[in-house]
Parts: sequence; C-alpha cells; structure tokens
Amino acid sequence: MNSRPDARGPRFALALVAVAALLGLASVAVATEAGSPDLKPFKARYQATFRGISGGQIENGLRPGTRPGQWIYETRAFPNLLGRVAVSPHAGERGVMEITADGVRPLSFDFNDGKSDLAKDVRFAFDWGAGRVKGVAQGNPFDLPVNPGTQDTASVQAAMIVELLAGRAPQGFTILTGSRLREYRYWSEGRATVVTPYGQFDTVVWANQRAGSDRVVKAWHAPALGFVPVQAVQFRKGQLETQLRLVGFERL
Repeated sequence: MNSRPDARGPRFALALVAVAALLGLASVAVATEAGSPDLKPFKARYQATFRGISGGQIENGLRPGTRPGQWIYETRAFPNLLGRVAVSPHAGERGVMEITADGVRPLSFDFNDGKSDLAKDVRFAFDWGAGRVKGVAQGNPFDLPVNPGTQDTASVQAAMIVELLAGRAPQGFTILTGSRLREYRYWSEGRATVVTPYGQFDTVVWANQRAGSDRVVKAWHAPALGFVPVQAVQFRKGQLETQLRLVGFERL
C-alpha cells in the first residue's frame, strides 16, 4: 500500500499517497499470454480510522478502460458524520493507466475534493512521447519533465501489485503528488497473519516512506487474494495515526 499527508487528501484516508500500495486492491493473477498481469475488475471497501476514531469508509475499484491494456483505478470516500468534517462524501480520485508485461504507465489523473470552488482539485495528463506531465494542482498550472517509471497516486497502487505478482521486490517509486515529484522508499517486513472484518489472512508486509518524511506506511498484502492489501496503517514519529481494514471485497 502506498501515503499522502498533503493538503488535498482526507487525513483519515491515509493520505492516499503514502498508502499507495495500501489501496491497490486488484484481484490479480499472473497470465500466461504475453507474460502480462491478468487483472480482474474489483470493488473493495475499507474501514478508516484516525487515532482510533472512525471516519467512515473508503471504496476502491479497478476496471478495464476503453482499449487493450488500459485500466481505470478509482477511489471514493464514504465518510460518517464525524468524517465529513475532514472530507466531502463527493470526493473522489480517478487514474487511467496502461498495464503491460513491462509494468504500469500512468496516463491521466483526476482528484476532486467534492467542493464547488476547485481550490484543492488536481488534474494532469502524461505525454510520454515528450517525457512531460502537465496539469493543474490547487489552482496552479504546472509542466514537469518525467522519467520512465514515474507513477501517480493511483497508478502506483497497481504498480505495487504488479511487482509482487512478478516476484520482484520493489525498492521505491517516484510519485507525482499534486504538482511535486517525490521519492518513496519501499522495503519488506516479512510475513504476518492479519484478522480483518472480512476475514483472516496470511500476508506479506511492505512498508514505505517518503524521503524526508516522519511518516511510515505499512501494508499487509494477502497472496490468497492476489496480493490484495487487507490492512494498512500510517505511523507518524512511531505512533499509530491512521488505519484501513478490509471490510468487503467484490469481483466484478
């Protein structure tokens, strides 16, 4: 699962950036044809808590796009009455990407905080031929050079799943969050058994941290579910801050 404590995302949602590997809940199997990951559409729900207080739920979905190899990853917020202080029930995130045997390549990204003033919204598109990404973040236009392998906060979730399915141990990702490129380091923390409202799972544990940040995100991926993350937590200065736990999963 991968983390993002920046201004544009709900804090109880694990700041979607740092938890990028957390929310990538594709029900995935390795395909034999062309050696590419055989992603299966899904919809999943997590219970979100911040410092032990429930803020509501987060729903993620992965579905095919309009052409071969294209996928769409979406996240929606379902805050309770308390959670609505931090996030609108109309908030959502949508990423379009290409997924092949070579990995995940983001194409476009759209974050809407659910408010009419657009002050915290983020939208951008990648031009891989030119090696650039252009868009608007929090009302400010930007145009940045990007290298192959760069992800956004939606595509990196699928990228983590693809890496684990391929038997690789990711060392890190460059992730575009808002209008800034940030470096995230990833490392394995072994195996663990996790009990969630959706059931008990044997998992592999992965952690990640942004360079210069005091926050660490850990995600528990269940091989039995195609490396679906069944739990993710964010620590700040060693103290548990935010937690997501799987409460429902549906193959579409």
